[in-house]
Amino acid sequence: MVSRLKEYVQNEQGNVALFVIGILSVMAILFVFVFNLAIIFSVKEESSTTAQQASLAATSVLYDQIDQAIIEYENEIIGIVDSYPETIEEKIDQKKIDIQSDSRFVDYSANERSLEAVDLVLVQELNSGIGRHLLASKLESEIEHEIIKNMKVAAKETILNNGGNLEGATMKIVNGQVHVKASNTVKPTTFNGYFQGITEQLFQSSAGPKIDFLEEIPYFNVGTIKLDE
Repeated sequence: MVSRLKEYVQNEQGNVALFVIGILSVMAILFVFVFNLAIIFSVKEESSTTAQQASLAATSVLYDQIDQAIIEYENEIIGIVDSYPETIEEKIDQKKIDIQSDSRFVDYSANERSLEAVDLVLVQELNSGIGRHLLASKLESEIEHEIIKNMKVAAKETILNNGGNLEGATMKIVNGQVHVKASNTVKPTTFNGYFQGITEQLFQSSAGPKIDFLEEIPYFNVGTIKLDE
């Protein structure tokens, strides 16, 4: 009787041990699963930051490099009219001063005010300035044939600097904004073979600030640019 009781207890202890081991294994898998979910959300945020910074970098290049188109335009416009009393650059400088005392832009940074000044002046010039059609043509040509190449380089470099992937990454200009789609790679934590060999590229898209003057250029269209080329 006693030996049978001992055998029964031992069997029960063995079953409990197996049950506890099973529960611990399931809990470990669930923990790894939850941990991997946290990684996914973190990488998703990284991808969003990557796309956002790439779009900002490309937008900055566009603003920085439109000067050549403006210079070419003004060199030609001088031959069209007898006098051209104020250059676009001078108008932009004056607009920057005006914006500083404008309550609508009180929360803008110095750089944002500068870009806003460029936008406001170019929108006005493209709508009612002397030789506005020529200016539109010069801006369109310079952006589509030269500046867009440097925007692409800036976007690619930013993506790589943020640990992102160029594969599948794209850039396009829609409704006056530079849109970039980019991804970072998820590498999940493994446990006893679970989640092993799984990698995933999480894509996110972001758009830079509105570039108002682009919408004043007729037929402006650079299409979708692949950043992995």
